Amino acid sequence: MMRKIVFFIVILVCPISFVPYLLGQENTSAKKIECTAQRLVYDAEIKPNVQILYGNVEFSHEGAIGYCDTAYFHEKQNLIEAFGKNLNIHINDSVILFGNHLIYNGNTKQAVITKDTVVLTNGNTSLYTDKLIYDRIADVGFYNTHGRLVSGNSTLESVQGWYYTQTSEVYFKDSVVLTTPQYVVHSDTLMYNTQSEIAYFLGPTLIQSEDNFITCEYGWYNTFNNVCQFEKHAKLYNHTQCLQADTIWFDRDNDMGIARRNVLISDSTQNTLFSGHYAEYQQQKGYAYLIDSAVAVLIENNDSLFVHGQEMWLAFDTAQEIQSIQAYYNVRFFREDLQGVCDSLAYDALDSVIYLIGNPVLWSDKNQMKADTVKLYIKNQEISNMQFIMNASIFADVFEQEKFNQIKGINMWLDFQNNKIQQVFIDANAECIYYVQEDNGDLVGIQKSTSSQMRIFFEDNQVSMIRMYKNVKGNMYPENELTLPLLSNFIWLADFRPINKSDIFREDRYQAVKD
Repeated sequence: MMRKIVFFIVILVCPISFVPYLLGQENTSAKKIECTAQRLVYDAEIKPNVQILYGNVEFSHEGAIGYCDTAYFHEKQNLIEAFGKNLNIHINDSVILFGNHLIYNGNTKQAVITKDTVVLTNGNTSLYTDKLIYDRIADVGFYNTHGRLVSGNSTLESVQGWYYTQTSEVYFKDSVVLTTPQYVVHSDTLMYNTQSEIAYFLGPTLIQSEDNFITCEYGWYNTFNNVCQFEKHAKLYNHTQCLQADTIWFDRDNDMGIARRNVLISDSTQNTLFSGHYAEYQQQKGYAYLIDSAVAVLIENNDSLFVHGQEMWLAFDTAQEIQSIQAYYNVRFFREDLQGVCDSLAYDALDSVIYLIGNPVLWSDKNQMKADTVKLYIKNQEISNMQFIMNASIFADVFEQEKFNQIKGINMWLDFQNNKIQQVFIDANAECIYYVQEDNGDLVGIQKSTSSQMRIFFEDNQVSMIRMYKNVKGNMYPENELTLPLLSNFIWLADFRPINKSDIFREDRYQAVKD
């Protein structure tokens, strides 16, 4: 008993600065933790190889310095256990850990800090959790009981996290939430760089704001300048539209988006789809631009109209409703009952009118129609009328592209019902060559006529009756009296006719021959 008491007293009267020397007798490869305090207690029977330090405790190890109210130093393990509200450990000049309980192992250079709120600060960034493991060798802090990081205007939360303080990279896993003044991000896995302020999405992600929301499985978001890129099933939604592509780049502050590869823009209220391999989109300015296999699909009741052009422009109003569609250069379109080609096409959604400009040619069943300019009027998502302006003509195949019914004039109106031609009105300089046939198909003769105006009635897209007005001239001729009965400027353009949806991408184009 006396020996124990004497040893206790000797320790108390020795200067506290000698403690590291006394504890460092064990020969290990790791450097020993150095400690100082106002008071030290050592009881070999109750806590062998453990020193209890009280009051203004300071401990250091290979550049790291810690402070606390009370600490246990485990001599053989080269481990210190620290307590107190004033507990903190300076890992280096910028990284500081705060908490109420710390275990630091000098051999592994690993710190475990727990209880209540644990804080890791690194410059202007702070990480909050209730348990943090910090590895000084890898310079990484780890938590798995939920953590919250605050960096500038951004706050990030997750169940698990790894903070690499040397590279300023923080990896978040499980129920990740990134909150900024402009948006909220929900992700499975996310990496955030506290210096560049860029978040990298490494799993399924949802980005929400007042104006839109975005989904992807990979990408990045610069929280400083609000520039981002989304990949792997990337989709951007606003109130009525969806933009999806292999890659979507978006500048939120400048309201500029660029989509690449397998681009698809859909509008749920206006029944339209747009696709291509490159698109630019500006919501506030109200336009989108597509190239590289650009296609517009106007979805109608019984069928859809597929339009392709080398360039396509879409205009929106402030409610993001489509106001116009414009397609340029070698435009081709296909629908089961209507096909066509032209140099450029414009669709006015307000008036429901489609304009075909530059050598327009249309086909419906056996009929070929053309003019300098063509207007298609849409009603209830179906074509109700067509207007052919200047040099209008309709040619119909009668006998295997060798004999043709022909109508031409200055201007022409076509009325449709159920997407079939009901009647045609030719205004000015009407001309007609028509093969009159019996019900069994036998040829009666060839009617050749001219008049100021002409009205032609159809049944099942076939001529059923012709009426002529003013300055009527004409006669019925036997076939043998007319050799190659063709109107002036007749041309048959079946080779340019799109035969299916894929055929709208053909590059050959019709160029009219000028007189």
